[in-house]
Amino acid sequence: MPMHTMSQPTVPGPTLPEGKLQPDTSPIGVHPSTPPAPVGTQPQVVLVKQFQPPKPYTGASSWKGYREYFERLAAVNGWTTVEQKVEQLALALEGPAIEVLRHLDTSQPQAYNVIWEALAHRFGSLDGAREAMRRFDSRRQEDNETIPDFEQALRTLHREAWPTATPEQRDAALKRRFEDGLLLTEVIQFLRLHARDLDFQATVIKARQFADATGQSKPKKRVNFIDNRPRSPAQPEWEPLLHGFRDMMAEALQPLQRALRSQDQGSAPRSTASTPPQSRTATPQLNPPPRGAWQNQSQRNGQGSRAGNANQSAGTPRTFSQPQGRG
Repeated sequence: MPMHTMSQPTVPGPTLPEGKLQPDTSPIGVHPSTPPAPVGTQPQVVLVKQFQPPKPYTGASSWKGYREYFERLAAVNGWTTVEQKVEQLALALEGPAIEVLRHLDTSQPQAYNVIWEALAHRFGSLDGAREAMRRFDSRRQEDNETIPDFEQALRTLHREAWPTATPEQRDAALKRRFEDGLLLTEVIQFLRLHARDLDFQATVIKARQFADATGQSKPKKRVNFIDNRPRSPAQPEWEPLLHGFRDMMAEALQPLQRALRSQDQGSAPRSTASTPPQSRTATPQLNPPPRGAWQNQSQRNGQGSRAGNANQSAGTPRTFSQPQGRG
């Protein structure tokens, strides 16, 4: 069967004339006093990398230690080419170390290694490992040296003496030399009692704890007396030594002088007390005779002897007897 569709009549609406647009009646808030928001822009940050200049080297310290420092500084500053390293190393040498560059050609490709070889020949020892071994075995803590400084010195010497040692060998050698080389006997005894089974690092920590607890962690200050008195140009060099020796002898003889003085003072009262005043005999004082007294005395003696002879001859006759013979 045929289908019949029913269409409803459309109601025409109001029509607008062509060419005219319908105005937009949506409300718009206009604020003429508010400026438009600016577009946000971030400032550009420019990083400028500053090179760290190398410390000067004069040859007073180990050339091996300075080479390790220079290699680290070159990596930080980005000195990758041989020309940059040679230029910076040549600028860092001063004093006696600069003398090694006088006869070297720094323009050759191996100039960097040649400079280090020259420094090793000038400031290194012929047998560096053996010398480092000897210094390690005789190394002791100094009076003004802290425990961390002593630890670092032992590590440096051991690395120079035994560069191929295993960690176990290095730890045992450092621990032995550290305990035997400490300055304070109390710390050595403490470590032998409480750090027998510890490694080197733990032993160092124990020693620092004991030093901090007893107030012995700070190094001792050494006092040096300097004579700033003006010295005359004509004063010889040995005169201060002579004065010092004279003062030392005078100080050493003071006890002996006091002993002798006390002995003299003690013996004088004992002699006066032991001798009674009645037993003292007066010592006659002999005065020289006046001039002419010997002549008068001799004349009187002559007269007296003649008078005595005359009286003897007048009063007593002289008799002579002959000896009688034996019958």
